[in-house]
Order: sequence, then structure tokens, then C-alpha cells
Amino acid sequence: MSLHTKWTRILSSFVIFSLLASLCVWGTTANASSAGIAGFSDVAAGHWAEKHIAKLALQGIVKGNNGLFKPNDNITQQEAVTLAVRFIGKENEINTDEAVVFPPTFQVGNYFKPYIVLAFNLGLLDRMQEFKLAETNPGSNWGEQKASREWITKLIIRAIGQQKLAESLDSTAVSFKDADKVGTGFKGYVNAAVQLQLVKGITADKFDPKGYATRASLATIFSRAESQFPVNYTGQSTGILSFIDGSSIKVYGESKEMTYQLTPDTYVTRFDSERSTTTDKLVLHAKISFITNGDKVVYLEQAEDKQQLETISGDLVSVLPDEHLLYILVQKKPLEISYDDKVEVKDASGAVIPVSSLPNNSKIEITRTAYQKEPQAISIKVQSAPVNKTGQGKIVSVEPSPASIKVLNAATNQEETFPVASQADVIWQGTIVEGGVAQIHAGDTVSYEVVNSVVTKIVILQSTVTTSTIRGEFYSASSDSKTIQYKRNAGTAQERLEAKFVTDAVEVTIEGLNGTMLTDLIKGDVLDLTLNQNDQVTAIKVVNRKVQVLNGVSIISYDADTKALLVKTASGGLVSVYLSDKTKIDYNGTSMTLSASSSFLVKNRKLTLGYTDDKAVLLQFVYKYTGTVTSINAVNNIVTINQSNGTTITLPLEYPSVDIYGKSNATLADVKVGDTVTALLNANQDKAVSLQVQTTAQYEVVSVDAAGKKLKLKSSGQVTAEYSALSWDFFNENGEKVTIANVSAGQIGNLNYMGSTPVSFKTVKVTVGRLAAAAADKLTIVDYNGASSDVLLGTVYSVVKNGVTSSSASTLQAGDRVEVKRDSKDQIIITVLSGLNKEFWKYDSSTGILSVKRANLSESNTFGVTTSTKVTQNDTPVSITQLKDGDKITLYFYQNKLVEIVKNT
Repeated sequence: MSLHTKWTRILSSFVIFSLLASLCVWGTTANASSAGIAGFSDVAAGHWAEKHIAKLALQGIVKGNNGLFKPNDNITQQEAVTLAVRFIGKENEINTDEAVVFPPTFQVGNYFKPYIVLAFNLGLLDRMQEFKLAETNPGSNWGEQKASREWITKLIIRAIGQQKLAESLDSTAVSFKDADKVGTGFKGYVNAAVQLQLVKGITADKFDPKGYATRASLATIFSRAESQFPVNYTGQSTGILSFIDGSSIKVYGESKEMTYQLTPDTYVTRFDSERSTTTDKLVLHAKISFITNGDKVVYLEQAEDKQQLETISGDLVSVLPDEHLLYILVQKKPLEISYDDKVEVKDASGAVIPVSSLPNNSKIEITRTAYQKEPQAISIKVQSAPVNKTGQGKIVSVEPSPASIKVLNAATNQEETFPVASQADVIWQGTIVEGGVAQIHAGDTVSYEVVNSVVTKIVILQSTVTTSTIRGEFYSASSDSKTIQYKRNAGTAQERLEAKFVTDAVEVTIEGLNGTMLTDLIKGDVLDLTLNQNDQVTAIKVVNRKVQVLNGVSIISYDADTKALLVKTASGGLVSVYLSDKTKIDYNGTSMTLSASSSFLVKNRKLTLGYTDDKAVLLQFVYKYTGTVTSINAVNNIVTINQSNGTTITLPLEYPSVDIYGKSNATLADVKVGDTVTALLNANQDKAVSLQVQTTAQYEVVSVDAAGKKLKLKSSGQVTAEYSALSWDFFNENGEKVTIANVSAGQIGNLNYMGSTPVSFKTVKVTVGRLAAAAADKLTIVDYNGASSDVLLGTVYSVVKNGVTSSSASTLQAGDRVEVKRDSKDQIIITVLSGLNKEFWKYDSSTGILSVKRANLSESNTFGVTTSTKVTQNDTPVSITQLKDGDKITLYFYQNKLVEIVKNT
């Protein structure tokens, strides 16, 4: 006879029902005793499963017997099935009017038979498998057999509908060392239960599949499983905790807020704990799960800590206290905010203030609920209130767009950041400068005026840079070129005539014209004047006109009476201009007067002509062209040069000589596209006979003879030579023209050569100090004067560390001592200074000699300490007298001088 036909249901059950009512088994109602957890006197506070026993008991899933839970007793299979049916909320489907008779080998207590039948029908148990298991153990009652851990995992996985997951994991190895003890058909269920975090091993690596489950462990498993199989138990709800005090809570759910009472017996816990806790450990505005009996909460669990809140920032428009409303502007759009009397309001200092004290136009941050139908503000914080003040301090940083400044206030020693109005006056030496915040630099000392939190006026009291710029209309210049007069605000009611002194090295720029001087300016020119700290003009740029330059034009005729010159362009066009005494005439680098040049203005003579409208500004008898090589045709001997004025000239080469500094017997093959060259012409002015290539070499200034205009320079190869600088141009590191008097010993500079002849010298900024921070785009360096500065790296730079050159800042580390400068090609090069590790011996303050311990007799052990030598520990200055015999130190040298002694910790 098949197993299926060995049992039948016999409908009638009056006798059986009477029998069930008389049974007393685990599953009856607990005693009302209040001792222990959930009224169970044998589950004390602190029990490892207290939370789960309490929850399931209050859900009605587990019940005690005479006030006892018996947590350490093993649970039987029929008891476990009964709990599973209750757990999935199907107990109401039990049919107690139906008596059940199972096969003789499948014995179950009468009270539990309806639960087993329902478990079979619901698929919690497999009839065939359980009947077969019962047949294999005929001497034992199936229902009263102790439930094994593997059997329990199978029951719970099927109960929560995760059988497919178990089937998919059946071929996966069990992770415990006793995996070989897992029975056939249970492996997938064990894996699923572990993956869903329903069960754990009895140790880290042992599962004990055949071990028996206790009532406490089963309660824990079912409790954890609720996250995978939520059931709406009677009295159980979820919501957002909106309020709590010692006696009540308010919970928001289903679009409404409800109030419930707390009692001393309310069990309070959290999702991340296995124990009870206190209400002060709960997080407001986060999700909770709770069970009630009437209006009283018997179980309360924090389900997660994520607060259902949102933060909004905006400018306060108005407050309506009577209506508990306020309005803010968010991205220029008004937003209504509702609040109640419990809202917490703080000013920018953190002090609590009334809502009505919030200042209009202040920037505020509002935290409000994100779960209510009508969100309520729970806190308001003033981020910044409108500021109206004057102050004085040092500029920390400047942002050009949108314009703002950060200032270290001298009175408070606090940093302040303000936006700068587009029409703000920036004043330097009593004059409003053009360019606004572009004329302000980090380190400048300023006074400033703030109106409604916006800077409206900045006065530069002390500048860290040497220049500023103003604009005016040229009026006149003194005959000795010492002063210039110009109109400020020309053509307006504020027009006024001003005058400035002009430096000897003033640089005058007119687009299209080279070698421009003060005398080339004409009335009406609009000028940008660059001023130094002494309010002297160092540079002048004409911004409203430019000079049209034509290369290689041929003279057709010149009328000395009318001073009219007619020329033919290289393309065959005709241009007629008038010459005047202001026309700049150059012949082989020598200035000529108009009358002296008349005899040279003959037909077919080639010129470079510069003119504005019909007036000749420049007349240059051509003997050379200077510019950048754009192409070389070695086959046809042709070179094309792009000149600095933007014009291009193509020249045939007549067996040219090539002159390059440091290279003897140079040929045309040594000239490359991109080189800057000067092409010297033949007598007919139609071919180049010599190419002088411009190159740059970097030197250290050894000494300066300003009176004799001589420099002694040392090359990178440590070769020192003296140079006559009579005809050189000098520039500072910003490219501004200076004199030899501005150059000093110890500086680094780039010497520019035209061929083998030096023609100009430009000083190079060198920063030496400790690397405070290194990023892919910039470095922050604290130099040996204590000043911090940022070096923007750009895309092309080099790093030299331990003799190895790389193109990545990733090799740099904070704390490295570095030298940063631009090389002869104007590219940044960072050189890491190698420290010398020594043991301190002694220091003689009378001679300034530092002595260290020798590793061997051949090495030097004394070093000169100067007043500039820094002594540090952990990047903090210390006295050299703090060094003691045997201290580990690192010595750093620059230009053969000891610049820093670091005491190592």
C-alpha cells in the first residue's frame, strides 16, 4: 500500500476536539506573571535571545506554560510546525472540526494534528519526505522527535517562500567545516538560511546540522525571518517616530499621526542590538516597528536610523508668527515653510532665538520632515545674516568669478568671505584702478566696506605686487619723457586731467609696432597705464588703435614737399601715406630724421611700413626680419617667418650662415620649425644671407656691477664668466622691463641669445621650502621665510627626485623639501632636496659651527650655521640649543648653504 493511501481524514471530531481542549502543552497561554522578559520568569534581562522571545510572545507566536518559556529546552518537530503556522499568520485557517488520522508510523499529538495538516497543505512540509523519515524510525513518535538544526532551516525557508533560493544553492558547498554532516536534501536550505542571515553556526566554523534546536534559538530564527516575510500581526504596525517622551510616542503612518502610551513594561529595542534599550537611544523621524495592546505600546523597535528629513537653504523673506509660517527664496523662487512651537531656532553663533528674531535677508538652513503630507520644520539655523560694516585686514584669497574676497580681519583675527559688487570701487594710492578685484592679490592689506553682506569698496593699503592698472586718454608727455598727462573719465562729467611720473624703463605697446616709445603716442590714444608701488608708470598700452604693418613694400615715389609716400605691396597693391616728424624712421637700428631719410626714399627701395589711417607711424629700411620659423624648404632654400607684429614673410636663402649659441659650424639643418630667428638680408634686400637663432640658457647671478653694466654669471656646469650688459634688456620674473640695478647676486635668470650674442636677461622666481601639500594640479609650499604659496603645475612639468626625472607629481610627498622654478624653456621643474641624515654631536654658537658624528674618518663632520638656517621639529621652529648629543637630525642644503636642520622624532 502506498504512503499516500495509509492515512485518511475522518470527518467527525467531537470527541477529538474535547480531547484537545484538555491538553496542556507548550503553546498554551503564558501565565500573567510580570517577572522576566514578556512575563516569562525564566527569561531574564540580558538573555541572548530576549529581544526575539519578547517580540514573538507579544505577537502571539510563542506562548509559555505557567509563566515559563523554557528557553534552553529542545523543541519538538510538532511544536516547531505549530510556531511556523502562527509565524506566517495562518493559524486562523486551522480546522479543528476535522479529525485526522495519519499512517501508523507517523505519530503526532492530537493538539498539533490540525497544524501539521495545514503545514502539508501550505507546503511547509513535504508529506512523502516526512512520512518516509517517520518510517525509518518506527520506534519514535514523529511529532515528539527533537527538531534538528538542519530540519528547522528547511522548515523556515519553506515557510517564508524561499524554496527556489534553496534549490539554486543546493549545488553550492556549505561553508562550515562540518559540511559533510549535512543530510541529503538539506544543503540548499542551510545555505539559503545562512545567506539570508537567519541562522549562524554554533561557532565560527561549525554548523552542527544534527544538533537539536532550542526554543530560544527557534524564536531567534523566526524573529529574524520577519525581515524576509513580513506579516501583519494583530496590534503590530510600522511608521515614522515623530515624538517621544517618558510616557508616550507619536507615530506618523498612513498619512496621519497617532499617539500611543508607553508603560514601564514596554519592551524597547533597536535593529542593531539583541538587547533591550532605553527610549533615549531611539532616533526621531526614523522608521519604527511596534506592537500595541489597545493604546499602550508593549513592544517598540527602531527599524533603521535613517531619518526621513530634508535640508533646505535659502534667503529669508518674511516670518508670520501668528500663522506659524515663514517664506524663503530658493534659487530665486519663494517657498512656504510651516513650523510648530517645538521648532528649534539658532543664530549663527549657535544661540537659541525666537522665530520672530530671524533677520530678513539672512541665509538660513531649514531641516524639515520629508514623510508628512504637510512637512514641518523641526530646526532652523542662521547660516549668515546681512552684514553692514567696515573692516581692515589681509587678503587670504580672491575669486574672480563670481567676484569675492576672503579676508583675515585684523581686529578679530577671523577669516571673513564676502561677495564683491560688480561696481565696487577698488582704490590704490588714491586712484580707482581698472579691473576691480583683478587688481587685488593674496597678502594685500586692505580696508573694505560691506553693505548688505556685499563689498562695495576696497582700498589697497599695502600691495604684495608691484603694479596696478588705470585707464586714461593720452594728452601730452614732457619733452624729457619723465611725465605723462592723461584724462581720466574722458568725455564724462567726471573728466579730469592727471599726471604721473614715468620710469626710465617704461614699456610702450602699440599693436603692430615694435620698439615703441613715449613719443609714438598721439593725442586721443586710450591708454592702460601700469603703475608700480611708487605710483610711477612702468608700462603703457594703447588700446584703441593699432598700426597696420606691411613687410617688403617697394617705393614707387616720394614727394618731399607734400611728404607723401607711395608704395607697392608684395601683392601688387598701392598704399599712399603721409610722413611727419613723428614718423619713426629706422635704418640698420639707427633712428633717422625725416629730412635725413629723404635721400634714401628712392624708387624700388624696400621698406617695412607701419601706418594708421593715412599717417605713417613707422618707416624701416629693411635689413633684417625677426620672428618664429613656420617652415623651411631646404630643397629650394626658402624660409617662412611669422613676425611678432603678426605678419608673415617668406625669404629665399642666399647661402646663409647660421649662428647658434654654443654650436660651432651650425648649418641650416640645425634650424627647426618653432625656432625664433633673425634673418639678415643682402644688399638688394631680397634674400637672407644669415640666420641668427635665439636660444636661452639659465644662470645664477654671482655679482652685479650696475655702474659698469656688467654681470658675473655661473652656468649649470659651474662655469663662471663676466658679461658686458651695455646693450641688454632686463626683465623681472613677471616679464616687466627693469634695469640692471634690479638684479642681485644669488638670483636665477635666463639669458637670451641672438645667435651667439646675449641680448636680454630675465630673472626667474625660485621657491625653496617644505612641501605642505601635493595634488595633480598644484603644490602648496611653505618657504624658508614662513610664507605659504600655491604653485599651479599646468600640464607640462618635471619632477626630479633622487636623480630620477618624471612628469608626475605622484612621486612627491608632503614634507619633501623642494626647489620650484621655471627652466630655460619656461617649464616648471620641481627638484626634491636630498637630506643628509646625521647624529648631532655639538654646536659652537661663537663660531656658528655644527658638528655631527662621523660614520668614517674621511667624511666631513662640520657645517656652518647662518642666521638664515632654520631648525625645526615636526615642522615647528625650535632652538638649536634644544639639540642634544646623539639626536637624529637631517640636514638640507641649497646653493651649498645649510638652510634647515630637522630634529627627527
